Amino acid sequence: MPGAQVRLVCFAHAGGSAAAFRSWTMGPDVEVVGVQYPGRGDRFGDPFPEDLEQLGREVGEAIAMLDERPTALFGHSLGALVAYEAARHLEEIGQAPVHLFASACRSPQGADSRPSMAGLDDATLAEELIKMGGTDALVLKDLELRELVLPYIRADFTLLEAYAPLGEPLAVTPVLALNAVDDPYVTDAEMAGWSGATQAGFRAVRFAGDHFYLVPRQEEVLATLRAALGVRAGRG
Repeated sequence: MPGAQVRLVCFAHAGGSAAAFRSWTMGPDVEVVGVQYPGRGDRFGDPFPEDLEQLGREVGEAIAMLDERPTALFGHSLGALVAYEAARHLEEIGQAPVHLFASACRSPQGADSRPSMAGLDDATLAEELIKMGGTDALVLKDLELRELVLPYIRADFTLLEAYAPLGEPLAVTPVLALNAVDDPYVTDAEMAGWSGATQAGFRAVRFAGDHFYLVPRQEEVLATLRAALGVRAGRG
């Protein structure tokens, strides 16, 4: 979007893809870009990433190659941690994001309190994903389609569960944490932990809903992001 003032780069949840943000319209002042993780969509044949920090650095490098304009990062669940690592890299190379939006995810410095998902057998993993609501239940109930999607979903959870960052907090990138009041997977305390992930300012907002609140609450979420970025609403 040539006339946009700000670029918003969006990172999906475990098992998600750039398509998760296809319906996001932020108005004429914001260009929305979805990150496509390796191993799915048009990158289906690419090897799965083996290290979350390395994945964040690689995305950061790709962002740095885009035309210069203020850039914010939004990540949901797993995507919040990948976005954080991308932000760290962008700060290191002098292209710090103007904002990091962390949604429904423990803070980088916090331990993962959930039971392991990566080690579950296929049937149990599919059941748990259907409960979470992030993946189409029809896809997971179809055995042929399940065989296609479960490998990259499992790889994503492996990344998430192995993640243990050692780096310093963000120096100049403020963080806005977003979560839902009835999220069974992330506690308020885990979200509040994002205050320790930055030295540049922290706020938190809560929405009605569960772990995937941002689907039914999309317009509220987008309005919150626009307000934080200081841009107007309107047709994209």
